[in-house]
Amino acid sequence: MNTIKKIVVFSLIIFSASASNAQNGMREPINYSLKNGMKIIVSENQKSQGAFSSFTLDTRAFQNKKDGIVELLNATLNERASKNDQILFKDNSGRLATNNAQLEKGLTEMASIIQHTDINQKAFDSGKATLLASLKKQDYDYDQTVNENTINAISLADLRAFYNEISPEKTFLTVAGNVEMNTAKAAVKKAFGNWKKANKEEISSIAK
Repeated sequence: MNTIKKIVVFSLIIFSASASNAQNGMREPINYSLKNGMKIIVSENQKSQGAFSSFTLDTRAFQNKKDGIVELLNATLNERASKNDQILFKDNSGRLATNNAQLEKGLTEMASIIQHTDINQKAFDSGKATLLASLKKQDYDYDQTVNENTINAISLADLRAFYNEISPEKTFLTVAGNVEMNTAKAAVKKAFGNWKKANKEEISSIAK
């Protein structure tokens, strides 16, 4: 349970403008899994100024990923998310900052981006250009394995294959802040409940 608390607190620190109050009013986190295997953590914090969600990949499930491919996927997903300033893909996660009333709408939009983005040449080129520009500006502290050489070594086929490997049982979602538990659970189910778990045949097809 201590690990779960740490994840919730970390999410609140990232998203909340008043991080010093993040733990005040926090109730015991609830963790469960959807039928598709996606792991969910929900924590109410009535002192928080909003509702914050973090979609995170289970890095243990992607042992053979190329250096920089997560960052390139983030940049590509952000091209689609650019019309919504509440959603941002960064590091190993997708982040949503909203409120209890708009949580369902925000989660549904984030889920759509995660599940239904077309990784085509145009999206790939745009995301790559954005990431390379960020590396050149040094406007973010990327891991040392993320550099111009590693990004240029990733092909469109590589990015598509990695994206297609992402399935609910390899991810978890944290919802924390000023949220009502039943509202949060219903919003999560509506947004991610129909996401299908990958089967062995799909995984074999992606690998070929």
